Amino acid sequence: MKNSTAICWLAVLSVFHFGMTAQAATTPEIRAAISKGAAHLETLSEKAHGPIKALYALAIYKADRQSAVVDEVVHDILDRCQGDAYKPTPEHIYAAGVEATLLADKDPEKYRRPLELIRDYIVGQQQANGGWNYPSRDAGKSGDTSVIQYACLGLWACERAAIPVKPEVWGKVLEWHNRYKNQDGGFPYFPGESEGALKGDSELTMTVNAVGSMHIAMLHINPTFLPLKDNSRSLAKKDDPEEEKPKFGVLEQVQIDAPVEKAPDVTISPSTVDTLRRAFGYLSARFTTENKETLHRAYYYYSLERMASLADVESIGGHKWYDECAQYLINKQNADGSWNLQGYQAQIYDTAFAVLFLTRSTGKILKRVDKPDQFGDGTLIGGRGLPDDLAGVEMQGGRVKMKDKPSGSLEELLASLQSSGEISLDDVQNQLVEQIQLGDRNELIGQKDQLIKLIQHPSAEIRRTAVWALGRSNDFSAAKYLIDALSDQDLGVIIEARSALCWLARKPTGFGLAPDPLEDLPDNATDQQKKDAISSWHKDLVVTWGNWYLDNRPFADRGDDFEANFRAKLERIRLGGDSRL
Repeated sequence: MKNSTAICWLAVLSVFHFGMTAQAATTPEIRAAISKGAAHLETLSEKAHGPIKALYALAIYKADRQSAVVDEVVHDILDRCQGDAYKPTPEHIYAAGVEATLLADKDPEKYRRPLELIRDYIVGQQQANGGWNYPSRDAGKSGDTSVIQYACLGLWACERAAIPVKPEVWGKVLEWHNRYKNQDGGFPYFPGESEGALKGDSELTMTVNAVGSMHIAMLHINPTFLPLKDNSRSLAKKDDPEEEKPKFGVLEQVQIDAPVEKAPDVTISPSTVDTLRRAFGYLSARFTTENKETLHRAYYYYSLERMASLADVESIGGHKWYDECAQYLINKQNADGSWNLQGYQAQIYDTAFAVLFLTRSTGKILKRVDKPDQFGDGTLIGGRGLPDDLAGVEMQGGRVKMKDKPSGSLEELLASLQSSGEISLDDVQNQLVEQIQLGDRNELIGQKDQLIKLIQHPSAEIRRTAVWALGRSNDFSAAKYLIDALSDQDLGVIIEARSALCWLARKPTGFGLAPDPLEDLPDNATDQQKKDAISSWHKDLVVTWGNWYLDNRPFADRGDDFEANFRAKLERIRLGGDSRL
């Protein structure tokens, strides 16, 4: 994102405090602004180049706009991912972070290999002190707070695509921030360096970047740890961030597509919590709706949306950050859909940054804001086919309609699966997912007996629904029922059981076993080839997950009839028996 005028990005001018706006922008106003902004970006595509064009493409894609610009940029990225190495643009980590985000959001499975190469490149550029910088700079320099943000952004995109990053990488990110914070709690552009006006003073945008980067690192060390979420609590009294884990674990706070396993020796130290809270205090005292601190002023909003979404905070220093900044940006949008916030020819960045802020792209990834998708088929697996947030739908006349609040208890929804009323199964599934996403997981665990009964239901689709729900209960005692469901007679139920076990066990890649045994077969595969693929995959599935369960099952369940029968089954498989029996 930087060129020969890179220093201008973050030149310190002033910090100007604004009061709260009189009225927040409405949703239609925001949507209209996003649409006009994305359309304008397409008109600028011929002027864009390199990482600037990648930023354009990301904003256009996040605005849900079909555009040849996106395909153009993806093609260019793939051209630079030939062979065994990612070939960066002159913008290095900046471009790598944006490009990884675009590929991971567009199709993580299709672009897995390029994402692996980008991950290797970013990790390879990390300095011994945990930071990142431009490769051309002296390796002895401390690092660049802005570059670090993009490195973390790119690695997070890779993690979302189930491409793991070693835990020590994230641990070093936190170490860097602990080391290079300023005494006032803020962060500079170049810590400890002096380049003209940039002399290591704390800056608003850089502090936003630092808080965001720290949250990305913490997300991968302890996904449930959100020390800024409720500022009425006093976390300073707690020495161990592990104490902040909610009772039911990772899905309670952060629902990412692929929660990643982390080594237990990488932890979030009390000093990290202190660094983070002091930095947020710096931001709270200086929050501004109109940022005049940097030449590329819209960069502030782009970073702010990510930081606040990751931290899961609605207010900063008493300000509703999104409402106020969205209203400001809408008021500043030009008639042609562009933004140019500082009287400098910067719509080349400003428009993309403003669109990315208004779309709340990070909040959607984390499933913390509403996403206006439509209902479709394929309800269960990973939530595919459903909106990320089902807070806005209800049942009327047996169909899904928009509403303000969810209705119907889990008990009623589960009971309706047993009935043959006018409400369709798809509608019940929609409401069930809604209740599980938005409701109290204690209620779900309280319905475990009902879910276990539904696993025996004659309808394969109802069995699949019950398996999905058990996996989201975070009740480890449900694992044996999911293990049992791996031998269901319906392939869809088996696939759902594997997915549920991945969620319950926090093993997103499922020990490397394919989520679907038929996914790699050619379109013209014979029935026998399909049968053989399913048989081989199923045997590995039952043995692998079965051994995992036997090694990790609750102490109270050890030695029960299920274990005895299952061990006998594993022995039959070892001797060449059918894994489905």
